[in-house]
This record gives sequence, C-alpha cells and structure tokens, in this order.
Amino acid sequence: MGTRLGVLVFCLLQWAGAALAAEVSVPIALDYGIVRQALARQVFVEPDGSVELFNDGFDCNALRLSDPQVSSTDDGYLSVRTKVDARFGTPVNGRCLVPVSWQGDVETLQEVFVALDGKSVGFRVMDSNIITSGAQSSPVPGLVWDWLKAYVHPRLAGVTIELGTTLESLQGLLGAALQAPTATEGGVLSSLALQGVEPGTETLDISLRFDAPDLPEDWLPEEGAVLSDDELAQWNAAWQSWDSFATWLVKMLAMPADPELADALGEILLDARYDLHEALAREQPRPDPVRELFTKTWDRLAPMLRDGRLAVPGVDGLQLATFISAADALRTLDSVAPHLGMRFDSETFRRLARLILPTVTEADLGYDTSVDPFLRTLFGFDPEMDSGAEAGTIGPLGWLIPGAQAAPADAALVKKLTGWVPARNELDEYLASVARLLESVIAAERDKGKVPSAFASVHEDLMLATAWQESCWRQYIDRNGVVQTLRSPAGSLGLMQVNQYVWRGVYDLAALKENIAYNARAGNEILVHYLVDYALARGENDQRGGADNLARAAYAAYNGGPRHLSRYRNPQTGEFLASIDAAFWEKYRAIGAQGAEAVRSCYGI
Repeated sequence: MGTRLGVLVFCLLQWAGAALAAEVSVPIALDYGIVRQALARQVFVEPDGSVELFNDGFDCNALRLSDPQVSSTDDGYLSVRTKVDARFGTPVNGRCLVPVSWQGDVETLQEVFVALDGKSVGFRVMDSNIITSGAQSSPVPGLVWDWLKAYVHPRLAGVTIELGTTLESLQGLLGAALQAPTATEGGVLSSLALQGVEPGTETLDISLRFDAPDLPEDWLPEEGAVLSDDELAQWNAAWQSWDSFATWLVKMLAMPADPELADALGEILLDARYDLHEALAREQPRPDPVRELFTKTWDRLAPMLRDGRLAVPGVDGLQLATFISAADALRTLDSVAPHLGMRFDSETFRRLARLILPTVTEADLGYDTSVDPFLRTLFGFDPEMDSGAEAGTIGPLGWLIPGAQAAPADAALVKKLTGWVPARNELDEYLASVARLLESVIAAERDKGKVPSAFASVHEDLMLATAWQESCWRQYIDRNGVVQTLRSPAGSLGLMQVNQYVWRGVYDLAALKENIAYNARAGNEILVHYLVDYALARGENDQRGGADNLARAAYAAYNGGPRHLSRYRNPQTGEFLASIDAAFWEKYRAIGAQGAEAVRSCYGI
C-alpha cells in the first residue's frame, strides 16, 4: 500500500539562567495509510478486509464492519468511517422472525493520545454518528445504536500504533553518533520519549522529544586547527562513508521514481558531490566537514521524502517515517547542540541506512570507483560511454584500461599526444594536435544530435574555451623530470579537469588519467549535459545576452554544480566565483573571434 509521509522538524529552545538548554522536538508524521494498516492488522482481520463484531449464532442478529477510511476533523479529532452491514430479528425455533437488514456508515470521532507506556499511540472514542448511504443523518433502529456502543466503540478504541522499535532504533543511532559522555549520562538518550500526538490534515503528527545538555559558556567551535595525521585519516574515511551513503540512498530512491523525480535526485547527488569537492579543495579541512555536507544535502532531499513524492518498494510507511525522523534528529541535534560532537562516520550512516532497509550490506555502502551504468543514466548519459576506434599504446597503463577509448579519434594522433609535455618550440604543433582531437570530439557530438543545430557554434566554442580555462589544453605536466597527469589538489584530472570525486562511478578514473581522448570525451559529455539539460531547458538563452548565456551557464555548472547555473548573472555572486566566470567569458569570446589560435596566449605566445 502506497503511503505519503510528511515530517516537520523544529526545536524549542528553553533558556535557564546563563546556560542554554535545548529541548529538541522531532515530529514523526505518519500518513493515515499507516493508521489504516493498524486497523487492518488489529480489527479488520478477515481475508476480505472486514470484521464481524457480533452474531447471535443464528445469523439472525449480526453486525459487520468493512472498508475503514481515516481522516481528520476541523476540531482536532481523528475520523474513522466504516461501512456497516447489520441484520436483526427475533430468533424462534431456529427461525428468524421479521428479519431486517440495514446498511450505512458509522463514523467514530477519536481522540489520539500517547499511551502510558510512552512507546505507543492509542485512540479514545469520543463520539459517533451513523450515516446513510446518502451521507445524511437519518433515524436508525435503536438496536443498531446499542450495538455501536457495545461492540464498535471498544474494538476501535483498542487499536494502538506501537513505536517502541522506532524509539529503540533512534536511541541506537544517536548513541553511535554522539561522542560526548553527557550525551548518555546527561540524558539525550534517556530523555527520548513520545511527547504528544494530534491529527493533521494528511498525517498523524507525533512529537518525539529529547534533551540536549547545556551549552558550556566557554564553548567555541573548532575552526582553523591543523588536523593531525589521525584526524586527517578519520576525515578521509568519513567523507568516503558520506559519499557512499548519499549515493546509495539517491540510487535506491531514484530506481522506482518517475523521470522528473529521478532527474531531481540526480541533481541533488551532483550538488552533494560538488559540495564534497569544495570541502576537499580547502587547504585545511575543518575537523568534521561531513556534518555540513550531510546537513546541506538532507535539507534538499528531506522535503521530497516528507511530502510523499518518493517511495521505496518493500519499505512500509513506518520504516520510512522512522528513517526520516532519525535523519531529522541527527540534523537538529547537531544544530542545537554542536558541542556534543556528533560523529558522522561509517557506523552512523550504516545504522541510518538500516532503518529504511535492514538488509543493506557493507558492500552496498562501500566506496566503489568502478563505472556504474545506473549512475550514468541518472545523470542523463548513455549507460556506457561510446567506445572509439583509436588503437596503439595509451600510456604505460594502457593495457590495464579495456574500454577506455573515447569518441572516434585518429589512433596516431592519440598516441602522439599521450605523455606529451611540449617544449616551447613544440607549442604550435602541440596546440594544433590538441585542436584536431577536440574537433573530432565536437564532430562526434554533432553527429549524435543532442545539441540543437542552432546552438552548434555555442557548443564548439564552449568546449574549446572550457579546455583552455581548465588546463591550457594540457593532459600532462612535467614535475621534477617525471611526466604526470595534470591533477588539481581536489582531484580534477587532465585536459578537461574532470573531478574524480564528483564523477565517481560515471567515468573510468584510470582512463581519465591516461587517455587524453577519453578525458576530452568525458568533459564534453558533462558540458553537453549542462548545456542542453540545464541551460537550454531552463531558458538561460532567454536572458539578456542571448545564446551566449548558454555557454556561460553551462560552464558555471561545470565548475560548481547544477545550482551554480545562473551565478554568472547573479549580482550576489562572490568575488572569487565571479572572477572564474569572467575569465571563462573572456576566453569564450576570444575563441569566437580567433578560434583555436587564441589558446596560444595561455603560453605567453
């Protein structure tokens, strides 16, 4: 049964003297489908989804309910409306005299409350109505009213929704994530309890609360401290665990999703990976940047889970609600009590993943760099990159890279460029050779037809200018006499500076390093994705500046991720990013005016 879920997160801050104590409340919003499931399991237990509440043994007097429907009322009650099939008469000598049948609906208005055990939600019948099929109240036999009070009220009032497992799961997750002793001794885990419940418009809103220890008056966040070797190792392990978890979660949600939702999920994952790329690019990472990475991504993903747009096959509504509330609890507690030192590591993410899918394995959450056809499809690419026709030796590791060919390119040209770091007197020949390679990639893309012909020149200049901006048309550099693949501190590789962390699972990382043609093809594929699926689809060419805006927007996304698409025209864009966009725009216009010759200026000639 499909369900819709909604969860709202809020914190209530209560001030006590000079210290700050936080009572954190995380509502768990259960779709009314979960209430219907509880009714089906506990009351409407017969195979056809009905229940016989009374029968005199002669089938003369009997009462049956079926088809429960759940909603809320304007005055704060839960309405449970079911169909009623009643028979009554006088049994005499095995016969039923003057039998009468009556059908209609019964509506009970129920108050919802947290049970005394603090681990379940109960229901108390406050009023009831019998309604005819015409939805108008009408006189009914007094016997039906008597049966209603004697049989219907007690059965419906006996329904409970057990949340003990949810509480235990949350305690286990928070216990694993929290590092400070006060998290356990001071009451975060022991204070975890159901606080209240009320019927919402579409969901049953249950308030889960727990206490956060006082914020020490002298506490300051750790900023700028140089990480020790152990801390750096922990940071590397943590970001890999985060990236693996985020990738697994998005893939799981995207597999059953419709194309529009899958595209939105793919964009969230890309932005998450660009955020990771930015964190890795910092000279000195903060002690635990994964906390920030988790927060930014969860804030984008959570609304899609809360409003019911996403579902997971085989996962019931309560499991999904538990998962959402658990992630919200991590998010909120880390926000209001940062001094607790929430630990976002492999154990935390493993426990969180198992709340929604208990069978998830270590391998499922492992950091894997191999090409994943599903990820390629999710990002709008073909499941596999087209194999080309170039042959020959592709660097010292070429024999290790089957299928590493890029778009069709001249084999001799690729071989010539492999490992070539040009001397000054070779620059003309080198740049002409790279230009031929790039033009072959552009021509192959033109044959595919994804870029509308009206924007073919935009695509060509975009490709040439991006390769210029990213690498000065270099795949390799000479470092202390050793030829190496050009690589940025944050892991961007080769001619097109394709980042190995952003595009993990989408491209063969060894091929990006060793094969200039593959690198060019990968960079072009990403540019075309942003050019057509983002810039053109979202009408950047309709902005002042016309078609050239498509190139500016596509490059901004190439550099910073999908959410940077319009930064080139945003007056609030920071100075650093604005300078990057300005440099690209200068190169793009130079390419348009001079062609490939413009790149000579990158080498001072």
